[in-house]
Amino acid sequence: MTDESMQLFERVRAMCGDPFFQKVIRGHCSFLADNVAAADLNLHIHPNDQMLWHSLKHHRDANAAFSQYYNVALQQYNAASQILRSLFPGPLERIRVLDFACGYGRLLRFLSLSLPPQQIWASEIQADALAFVCDNFRVTGIPSHVDPQAFQPDRRFHLIWVASLFSHLPARLFEAWLRRLVDCLEPDGVLCFSAHDACLLPKGTELPAEGILFKPFSENAALDTTTYGTTYVCEDFVDGVIAKVCGAGHGHFRIPRGLAHEQDLYMVPAAPDRDLSGLQSFRRGPWGWVDERELRQPGELYLRGWAASIDDGPLETVDIEVNGAHYRCPTGQRRQDVAAVFEDPRLDTAGWEFRHILAPGDARLRIIVSARTSNDESALLYAGELQRPAPPAGRGDQPVSTSRGILQRLGDLLARLRRAGSSR
Repeated sequence: MTDESMQLFERVRAMCGDPFFQKVIRGHCSFLADNVAAADLNLHIHPNDQMLWHSLKHHRDANAAFSQYYNVALQQYNAASQILRSLFPGPLERIRVLDFACGYGRLLRFLSLSLPPQQIWASEIQADALAFVCDNFRVTGIPSHVDPQAFQPDRRFHLIWVASLFSHLPARLFEAWLRRLVDCLEPDGVLCFSAHDACLLPKGTELPAEGILFKPFSENAALDTTTYGTTYVCEDFVDGVIAKVCGAGHGHFRIPRGLAHEQDLYMVPAAPDRDLSGLQSFRRGPWGWVDERELRQPGELYLRGWAASIDDGPLETVDIEVNGAHYRCPTGQRRQDVAAVFEDPRLDTAGWEFRHILAPGDARLRIIVSARTSNDESALLYAGELQRPAPPAGRGDQPVSTSRGILQRLGDLLARLRRAGSSR
């Protein structure tokens, strides 16, 4: 681990403890009851949380990693909450939920605020992760195991939530864990798990005829790559495994891109005739990203990104806050890449671009970018702090002529070429 990586992690940890960023996250938690105190929202992240390290490695930017980590966490909570309330529309006092393969609690930090922690169990094969979620989110822990048959909880559950485990299992464990977890359900219980659909395969990679491709690598270097890698499946494969485990004709339900607008969600009930029709109203919510974030000379903030509702299509605007001032930035910029990734031509105009001239005293900028739908669904696209670059010595905040700057650079280039030629 490099010094730069540790500095980035420490920056994220500082953001998690900063009242400003705590307020940002709480502002995107529309599900929190009024009686939930601000102090109850625990944003502490474990130093070994692979999901954060994965974002840090990809972005090399603490602001972007913080934003992505919590954006995905909030969407996962929204998905799990919708499914829970759709399956169990009455009072939830009797409902027991198991977050299986819970990691370091990206879901549990929010779930434990909307459901009494005594109704939530967590299971994880990483001992430090299990201890962390039990200590921080007051849930009950159950150690997991490499061998599915060795997983022996002392109770059954109404909802078993499994995010990003089946998307990492080889075929034999895919079937074995499906069988074991279905056996842990109450008679009216439902197993919900996520999977990488074949549409997410890297370009040029084909799915084998059996409908599953397992690659022995993942973002979690601490786990055995023979049992935990990266897995892609087609719907027919999952249907076949469910039929093999639960019996032919056993009802189940699939939500394409239901988790973080990437992985599919599958609901498998204990009862073969369980009514799952309420899940047809599931909403993925808004989504997007801020691709470019730059403080330019002379004193301009530039942001560029995209935003859309995967359910409804492009959004008209994104909400941007700069040091407390609020702006509505229209979409409409061409983003053929977004439309291609989601295979949805409606998203071709989901792009947006924002320019803002800074006041002379704005040395530090705190920025929030959010996407909201007409249904008051929200997504945090970006939250961060940028430091204004110091102006060149002796120039103050005076703008530099673009044409003069280009000519000067061309002159410097020609001089270097002449020197290089004369040295041969």
